Amino acid sequence: MPDILLVRNLQHVFNHFVKWLRKQPMRPTVVLILGDSGSLGENISFSRRFRYWFKPMQMLETKSVLLYDACIISNISAKRYFEPRGIPWTWHPSAFKTDYTPPVPDINLNGPIRFGYFGALSEGYAVTAMVRAFLKANVPGSLHICGFGDMAGELTKLAEEHPNLHFDGFLPKETDCLDWSQKVDVLINTRLPIRGQDNSFPSKVFEYGLAGKAILSTITGGVNQVIEKECIYFDTNNFEESLCERIQEMSNMDRAELQRRATTIRNLVTQNYSYNEQARRMVEFMKGLVNSRNAQNTLH
Repeated sequence: MPDILLVRNLQHVFNHFVKWLRKQPMRPTVVLILGDSGSLGENISFSRRFRYWFKPMQMLETKSVLLYDACIISNISAKRYFEPRGIPWTWHPSAFKTDYTPPVPDINLNGPIRFGYFGALSEGYAVTAMVRAFLKANVPGSLHICGFGDMAGELTKLAEEHPNLHFDGFLPKETDCLDWSQKVDVLINTRLPIRGQDNSFPSKVFEYGLAGKAILSTITGGVNQVIEKECIYFDTNNFEESLCERIQEMSNMDRAELQRRATTIRNLVTQNYSYNEQARRMVEFMKGLVNSRNAQNTLH
């Protein structure tokens, strides 16, 4: 029998298997890897609870999560659900997967500060709001965008109307984004705290860090826990105004200071969030669970 059983996300068939497993006289420690917290911690209406009474194979997240002995979460805010219930947890905010070394920054580079964004092009990622904030900031620099999504046509038209807005479309490979980002000084992460985006760490931030660029970001998903004070943050509750102010602020920063922040961020990411380092943390967490359980069994 294994010491640990890992279960990925709260899927109904696995929940019922774990429910059965807990009734056995001997079983492994069951650890949930929660990459998608869905409605966990939200208020559940009576009508929804009533409907679940007639769905014997389905289980509300608030009930099913209590079946697990511990949890590895990708959403740092989910800790507020586990801590009061005494359920051991650890945070696992994804990891970077690309071995990339950016070119050495040109210390003699002059000119306006350039901003960039790569990723999904949709309203859900606030791309239009980002463009509006940049144009409202009225800074001498430029905004460069690449990616794929419903807004490609709109961005093409906006780029034709505004000379300091550049849309490069879809790049052939994901790794091409890191080379592409070398044309800018600051990369913008627009992750919003809405359902479907607030329950995991934005892996894009790891790519931004690997690119060796300064980062302007929301804190959604725990970004401030990873790249700490070296990132410049803006407020999602006042998205456009706050982003506009931060763009103006960074446009007036010395390029050497931006490069210093970029180097520090890259070091934080490469030293602490590689797959090997994240795997080591997970293993140490699970070893602690096994040791704790063995100690309790010895006492009994």
